[in-house]
Amino acid sequence: MKKILILCFSILIAQLLVACSRFPLANNHDTEQAYQLNYHRFTYGLQPVDDSFVDDGLNLIFPLVSGSIFGAPSEEILQISPANAGTFTFVVPQKVDGLAGEIDEQGLSVVPADTRILRMGTFHAYPYYQTLGDGGFINGKNGNALVFTYFSKAVAITGKLFQYGEVFEHELNIQGPGWYWLEISKQGGNSYLIRPYDGTSQEIYFAVLLDEMAAMR
Repeated sequence: MKKILILCFSILIAQLLVACSRFPLANNHDTEQAYQLNYHRFTYGLQPVDDSFVDDGLNLIFPLVSGSIFGAPSEEILQISPANAGTFTFVVPQKVDGLAGEIDEQGLSVVPADTRILRMGTFHAYPYYQTLGDGGFINGKNGNALVFTYFSKAVAITGKLFQYGEVFEHELNIQGPGWYWLEISKQGGNSYLIRPYDGTSQEIYFAVLLDEMAAMR
């Protein structure tokens, strides 16, 4: 799970520090859906962090990744969610077509080709720590990474995408516009499969990944 978390939720510190200083929240959309989720803290070695760790000021930060599941985050922040005592509220606008981009990834078949997508980036920040930290949504039943992605219309996405020496096979048949949880499961070696998640939101948690300095505070 360590490798897939780092691959799927890699951090671009400089870009997001600028973004968070601007706080351009995308909150002017017609409808919203709220999720009440849990979070857990881990070291980068995926060892649980002791419950005595102080969470004061913890914020979970969700920038937008437009036109790609594995792309870099933009300076547009969808939401900054205060986290406390193991829970947080995740509010998602339902109409974000203007923020989404068309998919242009070599190796993927996208039908129809003008479908626009938007992925939710996943990071965290503490006020006493000077850099942003990694994070990611996790399927609590099997430890697989999840990505929260918006599609502008019904679409079929198939094919293989090569990223960072890994192969990600896509088997996505999206039934209509909206947000979907996608699950990334290891198939063996450096191969992964991306399919729609078929569980419930109650089984999802957010993994806050802490480096040694933060974990020892």
